[in-house]
Amino acid sequence: MKLTEAPNCPYCGQKMSKVEPPTFNLSDGLGWCTPYLYICFNDDCSFYVKGWEQIMVNYGKVASYRCMYYPDTGNMDAICVYAPDGLKGQIIEE
Repeated sequence: MKLTEAPNCPYCGQKMSKVEPPTFNLSDGLGWCTPYLYICFNDDCSFYVKGWEQIMVNYGKVASYRCMYYPDTGNMDAICVYAPDGLKGQIIEE
């Protein structure tokens, strides 16, 4: 199911932002296979807030994750961030 407009985050209900894919890619080296992603940047989102503790407890690293959708498929995923401002510089203004 292709997304034609920004979805709402399933965790907090906030409208997600259109973002250029990060310059780093997945381990397959093929990149993100999409010109943009939708990511929730609500710093009060429960998914993001709980992620800080989950990653510290499970991996011993300071990081969290944000809810993300692939626009071409509508698939939801998580994307790791290492600081509260992570990926915010790649937001595409509509």
